[in-house]
Amino acid sequence: MKKLLFLVLAALVLSVQAFAHQAFTLVSSEKKTVKEVDLAALEKSQTIGKKDEMTLTFTENDIRLVATTGPEDDLLSYRIQGIRNPTLVVPSGATLRVLLVNVDGDMKHDIRFGHVMGAFIANPDISETAGASKLAPVADRVMQAEDLFIKANEDGMYKYFCSVASHAKDGMWGNIAVGVKPGANTSMPERTKHVHSADEDKMDNMPGMKPGEKKPEKKAGEMSDMPGMKKDDMTKMPGMDHSNMQMQMSSVTNIGDPMEREASGTAWNPDSSPVFAKMKMLDGGGMLMLMGDMFVRYKEVGSTRNVSVAGKGSNAKADAPSMFMLMYSRPIGERSQFGFRGMMSLDPIVEQGFGYPLLYQTGEEFRGQPMHDRQHPHDLFSELAVTFSHKFDDKRSIYVYAGYPGEPALGPPMYMHRVSGMNNPDAPIGHHWQDSTHITFGVVTAGFSFGKAKIEASMFNGREPDSNRWNFDKPRFDSFSGRLSFNPTKNWAFQVSHGYIKSPERSEPELRILHRTTASAIYNRKLDDERNWASTFVWGQNYGNGEGTNAFLFEADYDFYKNVVFGRIESVQKTGHDLVLNAADLDKVFRVGAYSVGYIRELTRNKGIDVGLGAMMTINTNPDSLATYYGGTTHGGWQIFMRFRPSKIGH
Repeated sequence: MKKLLFLVLAALVLSVQAFAHQAFTLVSSEKKTVKEVDLAALEKSQTIGKKDEMTLTFTENDIRLVATTGPEDDLLSYRIQGIRNPTLVVPSGATLRVLLVNVDGDMKHDIRFGHVMGAFIANPDISETAGASKLAPVADRVMQAEDLFIKANEDGMYKYFCSVASHAKDGMWGNIAVGVKPGANTSMPERTKHVHSADEDKMDNMPGMKPGEKKPEKKAGEMSDMPGMKKDDMTKMPGMDHSNMQMQMSSVTNIGDPMEREASGTAWNPDSSPVFAKMKMLDGGGMLMLMGDMFVRYKEVGSTRNVSVAGKGSNAKADAPSMFMLMYSRPIGERSQFGFRGMMSLDPIVEQGFGYPLLYQTGEEFRGQPMHDRQHPHDLFSELAVTFSHKFDDKRSIYVYAGYPGEPALGPPMYMHRVSGMNNPDAPIGHHWQDSTHITFGVVTAGFSFGKAKIEASMFNGREPDSNRWNFDKPRFDSFSGRLSFNPTKNWAFQVSHGYIKSPERSEPELRILHRTTASAIYNRKLDDERNWASTFVWGQNYGNGEGTNAFLFEADYDFYKNVVFGRIESVQKTGHDLVLNAADLDKVFRVGAYSVGYIRELTRNKGIDVGLGAMMTINTNPDSLATYYGGTTHGGWQIFMRFRPSKIGH
């Protein structure tokens, strides 16, 4: 098992290195046509840079540019804000929104950003670059254009250039300085006379193509191939609408959903949700994404109750709850997609099996004893799932999700995947009423999406994982659930769900059947590029052995500039059996509460990895009837932590 862990960690490190190697990421692109009469108006919408001879300097993080190809007397060049091939100076982590317009009457052109090794050659290496596909020449006074959304990932000096034939070699390039100042000896391209060859527009300059090798000529206005892609791959990319050639990244789970909806299992977040991840586009339309977070912290709970289990643990603890997720998707044909999701945690190493102190938290067991007032650690592997999805049109799609382990269609996105909850280091105390089935060893879900709404159903193993956090439990398909999700606008996500769960708790064998019902409303609003508000309301009910208990949660998160303020309010009904009380109190129901508020100051932000220093205070309340167990009715706890996570995509 240690060898397996080593291999998994090594794979994660290599994945991070792979993401970090590419200086620019193409987040999205949209193919357009532009009329000559509209070009002047488009150029007025640019972010104006400070001009200094051949340099444009920008201080904004979100930069809008219009780049046109050279005029008739200088074909192999770009014009940006009236300057020929200017050196662009942009801040660290800048977002470039570049509209490339090909005004050339007889040649294809593109624009690429990134590393260029050595001197330009006839076919420059574009494997570590991001940019446009090749745009056809002007036809009937209509110009081909592509609107690019590009993220700068690393500081340094790079180039932008045209990868068609020998255009870069003959002077169609410029410099871009990210987070650094260009040196005094920065070279600039010289104007050259280009002799147009009838063959050059047939060259795709794809990896593996020999210099001079030809392909059948495409019709005017037809999309050229992107680097490393086979013919027509662009129309097969997830989210690509062939009718208007617009590309949006699709969810790994379902080709019919936008990427921003991606959450835990097959649950939906609002479409406006920010995505904190490292993303890399692959040849052939594939995508690789790394998500996750880790909290390195020290915490104390303000109660005298012994929260150890099987002689392990204490009321104060230094720990590091964590979650890492790797996702991959690849188109299959024109309308289908294969996806893979893997999620793991270092809890088995850090938490050592008995979890961390958290008043009133219940569920699962350690060494045969039920856990109470501790959050159970997650298994090494929380998700290993594959998906297949097919899109009938822009609104209708179907998908199948199979995980071992995985998450059934029951409840809202788990707390670590909700924007409103991901900055809170603690799990909700109503976790096992709302979304605890996010780890189950054996699940198959099938769903149908109508665009803004979807219905789905799951068969799964209803039993919670055993206390061995390193193994894979025996799969059973003895439980069922269904969920209806609805995203009426980009800012809202609603769901209602119900599950029939067989023998969920190992420590409570007399509970043979549990009915769990949940409803939730998630709201997210992007106020601007540096401010975001997110909030969630969740209700969950467990009904078993003729008795129902309810859990209510409201949480919110306000992210502004380098600050985050977050909070959570919970009110949960728990039985004496849940709280592991004395025999006389086992069948009683108690209402307990948890009220938390926290603050994070980002030490680094939008630099690839966000590092934040934070603190949180929690007030726990219980009725007088529990005072003898907990040493009173009100308890104050606190924690300090360092939070690590990938930066937000698009910043």
